[in-house]
Amino acid sequence: MENQPLDLDQTMEESNAKELKVFKKRNWKSYIKEFFMLFLAISLGFFVENQREAYVENKSAKVLAQSMLEDLEQDRKALQEGILFMEEKDQNMDEFLRMLHAPGGDWDTVAFYKSMTMVFSTFPFSPTDGTYSQMKSSGTLRYFDQRLVNKMNAYDNQLKKTVFRDELIEKAEWELVPLAATLINFEVTGELRFNKPITKETYIKIQDQDTLDLFINKVAVVRTMTGRSLQEYKAQLLLSEDLIKEIKDKYKLY
Repeated sequence: MENQPLDLDQTMEESNAKELKVFKKRNWKSYIKEFFMLFLAISLGFFVENQREAYVENKSAKVLAQSMLEDLEQDRKALQEGILFMEEKDQNMDEFLRMLHAPGGDWDTVAFYKSMTMVFSTFPFSPTDGTYSQMKSSGTLRYFDQRLVNKMNAYDNQLKKTVFRDELIEKAEWELVPLAATLINFEVTGELRFNKPITKETYIKIQDQDTLDLFINKVAVVRTMTGRSLQEYKAQLLLSEDLIKEIKDKYKLY
């Protein structure tokens, strides 16, 4: 009889231990459930946010692609006109150099002046690259897949070469100016350049063979630079047409 209180205490302790164990087990299950629900909510939030950002980026990419397409089409038109201009200039300078190599008495003075007018004529190609420059500076190039970005970058790199070649033509022309100014009447070339009737004296003052050789050499340099620039224009045109097709196909811009 004396051991009964001890058994009761022991039984109560065991019962309390079991209840505590069950409670802890239930709490762990509750914690795991709450953690899982929180993880699911966060994951869903990230997914929704990523989907929203992807939608905004895709929509922005299409707007930028449309703007880029308009820039490229302007470039394509300018390049086509530039190629025609430089092909005509190259042909004219070829004929001019043939004239210069002929005896001086056979020169057609008016043809000489017209050829000189063409030698000093340039094509004012100015790339329309505002959209690309904006995307590059703002980081929105990331909206496009890498294949398209690579083509945009290649087009921009070619533009640098094309513009550089144009600058070389202009430099060669300026180097010819001082010599040409001593040989011909620039007032006449000015009239011809603006399609006005010739009212000034047309003279050619080439006094010796050395002067003629130097003049021929400088005209030939302009022609060489024009030929190289023509190659760059053609390469630029091919890239523009390829990029235009790529953008149209990807974003259904027809």
